[in-house]
Amino acid sequence: MSATGTTSTFAMLKVVAGLLHDVLLKNGGRKQKTWYDGEKAPGIPLDEYLKRLVRYTGCDMDTVIIAIIYIDRICINANIIITENNVHRLLLAGFIVAIKWRQDRVHANSHYATVGGVTLKELNRLERTALNDLKWETHVKTTEYANYLHHFEGIGECEDRVV
Repeated sequence: MSATGTTSTFAMLKVVAGLLHDVLLKNGGRKQKTWYDGEKAPGIPLDEYLKRLVRYTGCDMDTVIIAIIYIDRICINANIIITENNVHRLLLAGFIVAIKWRQDRVHANSHYATVGGVTLKELNRLERTALNDLKWETHVKTTEYANYLHHFEGIGECEDRVV
């Protein structure tokens, strides 16, 4: 199963950003310091950050969906609450692990650090922390992937009808 051709890339990214924004609103002002937290929330909106990650890493929507699966697993395994201070770094960490798991050719971590707006040292720490929080379990079952894809497509179709 593939996300390619099911919904436009930017429309799907908008859905993902919207879901993450809803999670942020639900979590309110909860504060919890994790390795994923920055000193302050970055100034770039989530949908723009997602577009930037996709554009400059060359990943496809399948990789984006797998990155979201990883973020869910990280949050569950490490008991992390998504906040404004960690959502961008969680996305970056999920993307890096997903890209390296899915793609044969990857960029140097220095490239991903620049794209993600962090230092190379911080990116390396984020990647290492994500893999540990994932318990190094990066395999995604076809059924799990299909459930996430179906969920995102369903939300996208609902938004299309509302607009």
